[in-house]
Amino acid sequence: MSVRPKQSATARLQAPEDEVSELAQLRQLVEDLRQAVRARDDFIAIAAHELRNPMTPIVGAAELALISARKAEGKCPPHVILLLQDLVQDYVRRATKLLDVSRLEAGNFRLEPAITDVSNLVLSIVNGYEAEATYQHCVLEHDIEAGVGGVFDPLAVEQVIDNLVSNALKFGAGKPVTVRLRSDGRFVSLEVQDAGIGMSVDQQARIFGRFEQIVAHHRGSGFGLGLWIANHLVATMDGRITVSSSLGEGSTFTVILPLVPADRERTADDTA
Repeated sequence: MSVRPKQSATARLQAPEDEVSELAQLRQLVEDLRQAVRARDDFIAIAAHELRNPMTPIVGAAELALISARKAEGKCPPHVILLLQDLVQDYVRRATKLLDVSRLEAGNFRLEPAITDVSNLVLSIVNGYEAEATYQHCVLEHDIEAGVGGVFDPLAVEQVIDNLVSNALKFGAGKPVTVRLRSDGRFVSLEVQDAGIGMSVDQQARIFGRFEQIVAHHRGSGFGLGLWIANHLVATMDGRITVSSSLGEGSTFTVILPLVPADRERTADDTA
């Protein structure tokens, strides 16, 4: 009869440790897969949100073209066609850039900074929302300081402003919405103010979280994803975004951005 060799104490301890290690690896794999699925779902939601907003002015321009064509017996004025063309091109550009936005959480988003006329950029966005303001029965006002320029990623700034103005009109309750732009020579300050439904203190604390829909009963898509995107973009540009609001008295979103990115300031200091 063969005698089974005794297992050493070290070997007996090693087996459970290996099992624990393997179990930990399996749990980590499951969590990684869950995060991958969550990231996919997040990207789909971001894509749906970011590509829906620009469709409003496109549809408005198309309706204007149709009305103009009917009044002119089938001939649409060239400026209406050019407007529609510009809007469609902007939509395609935004869809292409969306892949970069999806990289925000991964930490590998890359800005494309360029000398930007912020005053003209903000004014063009405000003008592009005139049709939406009319539809929402809001008066869209602006107080934009002329000649404000700096080094920014123009599309990133545009996305931030676009989300803020879109939300202000959506939740403005038919009351005036005001866009302000100021600069002190080092920073640019952008404010988007509405006199609509407002938010509680608790809602303000959660407003920049992903998928936060503060006003679930509203017919629109709610705040949340757009502001989450705006918050990440502003942070990537070394800026900050804040909100001040009271229930029934409206909200004011303020974005502060440096006119020159921190890395370029450091380069300039090193050169000097």
